[in-house]
Amino acid sequence: MAFDFEQIKQTMVSAGKEVSEKAKEASSIAKLKLDIHTKEEFLTKQYAELGKAFYQAHKNEDVPERSFFATIAEAEEELDRLNNELMDLQGAVRCPKCGSKQSDDNVFCNQCGTNLNWKNPEYENFEEIIHGENVSEGNSQL
Repeated sequence: MAFDFEQIKQTMVSAGKEVSEKAKEASSIAKLKLDIHTKEEFLTKQYAELGKAFYQAHKNEDVPERSFFATIAEAEEELDRLNNELMDLQGAVRCPKCGSKQSDDNVFCNQCGTNLNWKNPEYENFEEIIHGENVSEGNSQL
């Protein structure tokens, strides 16, 4: 029994080409699926932004979509409550000016510089301490 090496070679080359084509096809399919998924995510975000903009612009108006507004408002309130609960557990506060999350012991916001302790009596005269001024008398100590 003699082997026909040329036929085996041709069969292997043919099989290799077929595998290569299938791999290219699978790669193309995977890339297209990824592109589709990415574009779907982009569209979802765009729809969400559009919906948010519409809601912000019309939340106090009587529009046909008003029925959605109560659900959104309730979800926003619950989200605020949950975020505040989380911030309490983490010992954090929210800057009243820019809204960024800050450590509870920060005197000033590390994003915008707003005084975070304006209600704290210990920091009542913070301008006097920082600027060397007597705020109540308007005198400068510099």
